[in-house]
Amino acid sequence: MPYLVEFFFILVGFVLLVVGADKLVEAASNIAVRFGMPERVIGLTIVALGTSLPELVVSVTSGVAGHADMVFGNVVGSCLANILLILGISSLIAPIPLARSTRRFEIPASIASVAVLLVFANTGGSISLVEGVAMLVLFAAFMIRSAMVGMRAKRSVDMEDVEPLEPRVEVQPAAHEEKASAAQKSNILFDVVVIAVSIVLLKFGADFVVDNAVVVASGLGVSERVVGITVVALGTCLPELVTGAVAALKGNTEIAVGNVIGSNVANVLLVVGAPALFSPVAYDAAYNFDFVLLLIFTTALLLCALRHPRNRMTRVDGIAFTLLYVAYIVASMLR
Repeated sequence: MPYLVEFFFILVGFVLLVVGADKLVEAASNIAVRFGMPERVIGLTIVALGTSLPELVVSVTSGVAGHADMVFGNVVGSCLANILLILGISSLIAPIPLARSTRRFEIPASIASVAVLLVFANTGGSISLVEGVAMLVLFAAFMIRSAMVGMRAKRSVDMEDVEPLEPRVEVQPAAHEEKASAAQKSNILFDVVVIAVSIVLLKFGADFVVDNAVVVASGLGVSERVVGITVVALGTCLPELVTGAVAALKGNTEIAVGNVIGSNVANVLLVVGAPALFSPVAYDAAYNFDFVLLLIFTTALLLCALRHPRNRMTRVDGIAFTLLYVAYIVASMLR
């Protein structure tokens, strides 16, 4: 059977991703509860940065090797998959609350990061060293701001205008207390080690999936641009996909949305900025269409807050976002 070995390693990669994502969510939740930090902030920082490592490694490697199409295809494809596919699937599992700080700062920050990328890329035809450094500084500022505000913000205030789901689940407080008690008993050093090991598992899992999927796709005669937007993007965002789905299944929906928004900011500012430190990354204006779509769909996430129940991404939204992603992939392969 053709590509039997490659398909085997892709399967191994999926296993590593599932195990790594499960342990990462569990350990990150323990730390969040232990220090009183909102799970959404952990998702925005530790989880988002950890699950963005595959995109970062692939983009730096591609940029140094002169494959700029792989850099931008990977970034825009992963970001669109994060917004449409990952949040779509996660909200199908459990409706996702959109906290006040998520609506007022984090989503707008994600939109602003794409706007900065478009301005830099279209003014010189590439991302230069200076622009790369500027993007990395903006990314650091976003992470620091998210952590500082998250530590000060009270979850009850941040979530007070999120309409409750019906029927209301009365056992939630008891479940939360039990979870908090378990987190307090956990060893923080052990949780940190688990997070580090989980990130390694995610990295190797993504490598297995991406490397072997590219071999299969190339053997079938698919162009580098399509491979970047579809196979590589889907492969490198698999940690976010599995992490978001696992978080939703565990009831940690704030980690799911925080992971996606944080990963998108990391993808745009860190993953594009880092390769520019080594050499200018040439930009093809054909990607403007894809990045404009990313702006539109990220804005649509804000519009979900206007539907009933207010300030939540519902299962109806999840169906719509998932179908939009499928339509985007089909259209990209036909372009």
